[in-house]
Amino acid sequence: MSPPRIGPGVLLASLLTACQATDRPALVAQVERKVEAQRRQLNRDLAGPKARLGGQVSALMGCSLERRQAYELDPEQEHTLGRAVAERQLATLGVEPLPPTDPVARYVDHVGQYLALVAEAVGNASAPDRTEGPERLLGNRPWPLEGYRFLVLPLGEPRASGGPGGTVMISTGFLLGLESEEELAAVLAHEVAHVQRGHGVEALKDFLCHQEARRQPLAAFGNGLTAQLFQRRDGAQRAQGQRVLAELSTGEAKEAANLYREELPWDFELEADRISVRLLLAAGYDARVLTGLLRRTAQEAPARHAWLRMHPPSSERLETVGQQLEGLGAAQAWPSSEAVAQRTRRFQDALAPLRVLSISQSAR
Repeated sequence: MSPPRIGPGVLLASLLTACQATDRPALVAQVERKVEAQRRQLNRDLAGPKARLGGQVSALMGCSLERRQAYELDPEQEHTLGRAVAERQLATLGVEPLPPTDPVARYVDHVGQYLALVAEAVGNASAPDRTEGPERLLGNRPWPLEGYRFLVLPLGEPRASGGPGGTVMISTGFLLGLESEEELAAVLAHEVAHVQRGHGVEALKDFLCHQEARRQPLAAFGNGLTAQLFQRRDGAQRAQGQRVLAELSTGEAKEAANLYREELPWDFELEADRISVRLLLAAGYDARVLTGLLRRTAQEAPARHAWLRMHPPSSERLETVGQQLEGLGAAQAWPSSEAVAQRTRRFQDALAPLRVLSISQSAR
């Protein structure tokens, strides 16, 4: 359900009424949520149905599933392009990931790699949880060329993303806001689903498709340099993702990197939610934790929570996850409270160094 439209008069009245409240932080969060809801509604009005068609602006510019096939990436190309885009994203954020030897990074990687293996094992069973429409015809991506990478970014803003080539990022700010390994697994499973279903790849193919359309007359669409690079598969002339990025202007390359910092089409996000429920169940986690996590994060101000800005409204996600859980039936077996408690202790122990560092930095 779309958030209600907030007119200027209503918003002003809300502000005046709230000014009499004593809980000023809650007031600020409430106002930010209202503003964010209106921003989303305006974007929806401007975008129309395009956010639900699975390819950034496919409905407007004609980069359908069929047209995007000319830009299909093989594992080597996806790996190269994915790494290049990830590096640009890190440069834009101005951070370097924690080293693999860091205890927190190592723990996140262990949980993520386990979920990735589970996703590979049960991937074909996720077909009922895929979106309707043409994107449903997409197959799962092959296993990333050099495997999955789970990176922990030293950022206070809560954010998480999963991009081409198996690069999954999560910020320390997000980790500090989680309460258990079940919640960490829920976030990582959502991002692994994005990688496995090729959501980021489709967004990138769509971007390249549109860039080619801008450069050439419509009659010659799809026959230019970029398309040729992606259609060539012979030896030394085989397309390399880095070469394609090199063909883009600096501004265009930044736009490509921004695909993984902004919203993906909502169908992709909701599909990842549905599949993450299946992954959590197969991995032995309590998938019901998703509803609690979504409800809690919904109380945050979207302006300060990148994960909220990058996803559909929590109400729509809660409805999607709720339907998925309800469909499991009363006979569904859930992990024991002892098993969940044991994993929660492991989570708390693993994140203890990060919490100590956060406290010491706050005291300065």
